[in-house]
Amino acid sequence: MSLEVDIAIDNDDDLSGRPAHSRRANRAGDTRHKNKSRRANAHAIAELLEHDDKTGAVAMGAGSGFAPTFNASRHERRWIIDSLGGFHENHQIMDVVAQVKGGKEATVYCCSAGPAFGVDYLAAKVYRPRMFRNLSNDAAYREGSGPVDQQGKQLKRKRELRAVAGKTSFGLEVLHGSWLFNEYRTMTALYEAGALVPKPYAFGENAILMEYMGEPFAPAPTLDQVELPREEAKPLFDALIDSVRIMLANNRVHGDLSAFNVLYWEGEVRIIDFPQAVDPLFNPGAWQFFNRDVKRLCQYFYRYGIRPNANELAASLWSTQIPGDANDIQRELLARVEVGEMRR
Repeated sequence: MSLEVDIAIDNDDDLSGRPAHSRRANRAGDTRHKNKSRRANAHAIAELLEHDDKTGAVAMGAGSGFAPTFNASRHERRWIIDSLGGFHENHQIMDVVAQVKGGKEATVYCCSAGPAFGVDYLAAKVYRPRMFRNLSNDAAYREGSGPVDQQGKQLKRKRELRAVAGKTSFGLEVLHGSWLFNEYRTMTALYEAGALVPKPYAFGENAILMEYMGEPFAPAPTLDQVELPREEAKPLFDALIDSVRIMLANNRVHGDLSAFNVLYWEGEVRIIDFPQAVDPLFNPGAWQFFNRDVKRLCQYFYRYGIRPNANELAASLWSTQIPGDANDIQRELLARVEVGEMRR
């Protein structure tokens, strides 16, 4: 068995030479990113339509006591109420105000918060229905550790493990819950450790409530959409790298970090999207994921004259938190995975 991780990015190594993207290329990239997001959201709704047509499901609202004011289609409305109705019943949210972001794995909504939290708004990340989540590319992130339940314990029952391995409908349901809980557990640990991540408030079967950045109808943009004031660039870069260090100190590697999943609002940043986060002490691809995360951050800040050697920075951060040579550790972990595969 071999583990291959795609870490191809522009301006490899020390990112020397010209910036990775011209302004024209950035504008084109932004347009492609927005179009991709629209297509993914449209695809998710199309799948909901197909599912509802097959099952005969009808829109909920009046009978449930939860009638969001967000103007959604009948099928999206049902999805929102099914996923967020429990938070409403527990007075954790009062209303769904607007859609913040649509994607192939989840949609984020701005919700008015319940009085107990002491904030005006919360972000509700609602995962796509279990049967529709694309989990075909998650194997590299799950190397070295299997799915967990909502108490964070490794699943050991043979029926569940067989279903996961075969990616049956039940197996995908198990993976769905495992990925959601992995994101909530990771965010909780990192927030408590002082990393720049949204504060998590609660999680349910299909959604996570977390800190909201921005205004109700003007959510915080991701860093790739922002032209930072020059004086903010270096402090923000240092803060993000420190958060990456905190993650590593708490045995977490984001695994897909870039300017596309860092929110920016009024001089503050938050790192988002953690379902694929891995433990560097167990995942044999962790060093490659980590090195890629650091490179992508360096690549974004290159345009502001911040030009560290990304490989050296990643190696330095790794060595201060993970004892031993990174490559030796990862080779040993990979060998363990291969032995485990042969025994099964």
